[in-house]
Amino acid sequence: MKTKLFLIGLILIFISLISCEQSRQEKTEIIIKKWNLIETQKTNFKFQIEPLKYQAKGRDSVKILEIEKLLSDKEIVKRINKTFDEILSDKEVNDIYNFVQSSAFDKIFKSDELFRAIASQFQDINNVIDSIRKNFSEQKINEQILNPPKKFEPIQIDRKNGFYATIDYNHSVENKDIKLEDEPSLTFDEILEVKKIFSSYNNRPEISIVLTKSGARKFYLLTKENIGKPLAIVISKHIVSMPTVTSGIMGGKVNISGDFTEKEIDKMIEILKGKSKF
Repeated sequence: MKTKLFLIGLILIFISLISCEQSRQEKTEIIIKKWNLIETQKTNFKFQIEPLKYQAKGRDSVKILEIEKLLSDKEIVKRINKTFDEILSDKEVNDIYNFVQSSAFDKIFKSDELFRAIASQFQDINNVIDSIRKNFSEQKINEQILNPPKKFEPIQIDRKNGFYATIDYNHSVENKDIKLEDEPSLTFDEILEVKKIFSSYNNRPEISIVLTKSGARKFYLLTKENIGKPLAIVISKHIVSMPTVTSGIMGGKVNISGDFTEKEIDKMIEILKGKSKF
């Protein structure tokens, strides 16, 4: 037993000596890695930069590329190190280093064990909230049975194929009376790929569209500037869908869904690909 205690003591002394031998720089790098500070900065700036890519032109596009170069791992570590040097003393760096190496840090930041345990203490409150939410859901289902939503019927209109912004829109206007811009904000020439998919929600056929880079930028601006308003999708002089915009859509991916048969979906896909006319 004494031998075991002696060995444990030697191990602890050895760990302590290693800790003392490590430089401030080495400790700082371990803190940065354990706290995932590099990825945090990258993610933070990604959310700011990505929307700008769809709007930036000329010199601004070059500036965005320059910013992305400044977000290399090496540059991020350099700047965080500078911050640590300005803000933290050697003792404070050592305290943080010891904390990130502890089991307490892993329980708080590397696993959800602690948060699950805390959540379990509030399970009674969650149960009451769930029961209220369930009542609302049942009420909504009953309302849908009594007042089923109207099916969107394609509307004939003298417009070219494309995605249109609406003008002078208000919520009381009937679909057939909604006015569109004279020209589409986005034409089908900006489509890179189009195919049929099936909704994971109701297994109905939908049209999946991937836009070109310039088309993605135009679509982002179109949706960003028309939040709360419907967009009209015109195919062969018919508005086939009029979804309401809830946010600016990035990424250049668009799905067209509705009460279409699979045959109607196939026909629209042919038109979107430029292989057919209505």
